[in-house]
Amino acid sequence: MTGQTIDEDFRYGQLAIEGRLITPDQFDASMDKARTIGKPLAEVLVADSLLDLATADRMTKALKRILRDERAKSEGGVLMKKQIGGYKLVRRIGEGGMGEVYLAEQLTMHRTVALKILHAKWADDEEFRKRFLLEARAVGKLSHQNLIQVFDVGKYQGLYYFSMEFIDGVTVDDLIRHEGSLGVEKVIDITLQVCEALTYLSVHGIVHRDIKPANIMMTKDGLVKLGDFGFIQSGYDAELMQEGSTIGTPDYISPEQARGERNLDVRSDIYSLGASLFHMVAGRTLYTGSCSKVMRDHIESQPPDLRKLSPNLPQGLVRIIEKMTAKLPIDRHQSPAEVAKELEVLKIELAGGEGSLPTSRSGILNIIAAEKDRIDDLERQLSKAGTRVLVWQTAAALGWIAFTLAILRLIIR
Repeated sequence: MTGQTIDEDFRYGQLAIEGRLITPDQFDASMDKARTIGKPLAEVLVADSLLDLATADRMTKALKRILRDERAKSEGGVLMKKQIGGYKLVRRIGEGGMGEVYLAEQLTMHRTVALKILHAKWADDEEFRKRFLLEARAVGKLSHQNLIQVFDVGKYQGLYYFSMEFIDGVTVDDLIRHEGSLGVEKVIDITLQVCEALTYLSVHGIVHRDIKPANIMMTKDGLVKLGDFGFIQSGYDAELMQEGSTIGTPDYISPEQARGERNLDVRSDIYSLGASLFHMVAGRTLYTGSCSKVMRDHIESQPPDLRKLSPNLPQGLVRIIEKMTAKLPIDRHQSPAEVAKELEVLKIELAGGEGSLPTSRSGILNIIAAEKDRIDDLERQLSKAGTRVLVWQTAAALGWIAFTLAILRLIIR
């Protein structure tokens, strides 16, 4: 084993995680130790018996081949420029349908950023160029802790780009690939934070249209960040969309989006979040097969029964997912806040076991609002049934007061 830079150590660790040789937690601990004692990550992993020497050497050789191939591939490409505008490129870290993402240094601010560059094949296409710039302009005006922040947008020698905050963490897609189905408490926390982001976007008239695990980032501190707004729908892009055009990721696309409907609303994002939630708890997507089959299934087929796939899931969570992924928008939750309310109530129900009670003001208010909605619904049902409403109203009011007092005790405590 030879010495490695911090960047090479990081890539080495990624390979080890992808090969299921170590866990993300073991990687974090070993990286911290490697930096502290000034040793390559490979040597630390061997010393701690997480890898044997032969495997570590094979990994080192594999990493060298990958780095060599990447350097060869970059010849004549973007990285040969080394610098785009005021950004020094470090390495390529990802690719999407519309552009490539590079780790870069913003020279004027001395900060690390993620730089997204429009694919060269789209550079001469006016529609795609508009959509790429639309993403940057729209998101650049937003500011929310659960959204990836965009800093700058520009053009350099025929390349269109924008810079955004670099998230030192993993995607939910990474978590699913490495852990399989995720724990209920973690899943609820992730979904609640995405709901916060969607609520903020809906206030600004924006439909994301590409909610999926790969676009949901998690920092080491557990903060969730929603990113990749290449497919958003807002007031800016009406001229870019035509009836019947389909944009989105097939595994998580809503039925109306799969049909190419033009005027989508937040309920389409709720469906995609529900499909992502299904993937998180089941370890598999709603539907499988070719892209065309999956899209047809979203429109026509009922999803597999979660009760059979994951029999230990709380029934309350199963019901929430089923409602989020209803075929008709009218049958789903009508807002991300409605989803959040039901999830907060579910957290209370699970708190009798090993769950934790919400401590934030918004979480407490969501629970109170959800319980009030539940009482109102029951009252309407009893009124229609001709029951003695006055007796029920009295009982409901007493129950409501008792519940509110219990919540207030939580806040005071």
